[in-house]
Amino acid sequence: MSKNKYSKQMRTCKRCKIAIHENSLYDYCPTCYKKIQDVFDKIREYLRKYPGATAYEMEQRLRIPVHIIKGFIKEGRLIEIPNEYLNVECLRCKCLLLSAHHKYCPSCEVEIYKEIEIAKQTLKQSPEKDDLKGKMHLRTYIKDNR
Repeated sequence: MSKNKYSKQMRTCKRCKIAIHENSLYDYCPTCYKKIQDVFDKIREYLRKYPGATAYEMEQRLRIPVHIIKGFIKEGRLIEIPNEYLNVECLRCKCLLLSAHHKYCPSCEVEIYKEIEIAKQTLKQSPEKDDLKGKMHLRTYIKDNR
């Protein structure tokens, strides 16, 4: 009988199964709740920047699995709304994007940024030639051609 009294006063964290007090406001221990709240804050900031983003888009951009996002929807922390912009193509590789907020898929964005950095480095490293630093001779050119 004393075993039942103990089980009524304690419950376990849904994530790590550590015992938490029965009167706890959350179903998670403080450590797990902080991790979950950090993930939710990332999602919230992304949705502020890109309202109407899909769960799959957030999975691509934020690297948060869809099942976690759908868990927030089940909990009522997020609301699912219809989105008519689901058939947008990447401008570079023509793969299907899951949002109208971006023009390129994440892999193409990474490649584009790498190409830009390589171009910047080559421009910085190109030697300046002294023969290209000449003066303009417009008057001579006009006199010779008349």
